[in-house]
Amino acid sequence: MSVTSEQLRVLVVDDDELNRRMMRLLLAREDHDIHVAASGLEALDAIKSLEFDLVLMDLQMPEMDGIETSRRIREWEGEGRHTYIVALTASFLPEKGRELFEAGIDNYISKPFEVEHLRQMMRYGLDHRRLDPQIGAAQDATNTPAGKPDVDYNRGIRQVGGDEGIYRELLGDFIKELPEKLETLQSHYERGDLEALSRAAHNLKGVSSNLGALQLSEYAANLEKQSGGSYTDSLKSLLDETRRISQKLMESASDFLTGTGVYS
Repeated sequence: MSVTSEQLRVLVVDDDELNRRMMRLLLAREDHDIHVAASGLEALDAIKSLEFDLVLMDLQMPEMDGIETSRRIREWEGEGRHTYIVALTASFLPEKGRELFEAGIDNYISKPFEVEHLRQMMRYGLDHRRLDPQIGAAQDATNTPAGKPDVDYNRGIRQVGGDEGIYRELLGDFIKELPEKLETLQSHYERGDLEALSRAAHNLKGVSSNLGALQLSEYAANLEKQSGGSYTDSLKSLLDETRRISQKLMESASDFLTGTGVYS
């Protein structure tokens, strides 16, 4: 069952583990990039770390419910960004619609919902991404829509003037140096030197983009932004994700350099 050939990055926010697992399984069938958060605070950290095409927000959560979480997301986003938020609720009343709207929630699904309703929300999320100039500009800048390979080798080769030999040499040097670069990022974070962390992330963003490592470049760009804005609560999880993406990159790049990988 396919909603669209385009992959979306989706954040599922629900305090119930079974609900999170169910949503992950349903959405994974569509091959979307699924992230989960077990609370409103986790959702805020995730939003500060990555850009999402769609947030599926449970309304009934302890400590900070979905309405308050959505309100805080909108406060953090300001005027320059608008993540598409869909509320998941078992007790929606029509007169509550204004409250959802004022909190910045774009749409809702009543529980229990039909799979087709979920598909429709995914279409709305995709339409929103196509129409939102901020999202479009960000994707044009990085050329990293979700679902791209770890490394776009053809792009990297073009970046060095079409010389594959030079590209292989540069890529080999990069993956040798990448563990040290990651340790440098971690060291800056542990010392609380956010300015140095931001500079190192900026460097990693540029180098990885030039070599076609588009996923890593995107994560480094987010790390640069978060450290520059002093969003310390989200930095640890973002560093962990950057390390995970880097490991995948090193494995696929090693296959390419040894001739065992395939690129197109």
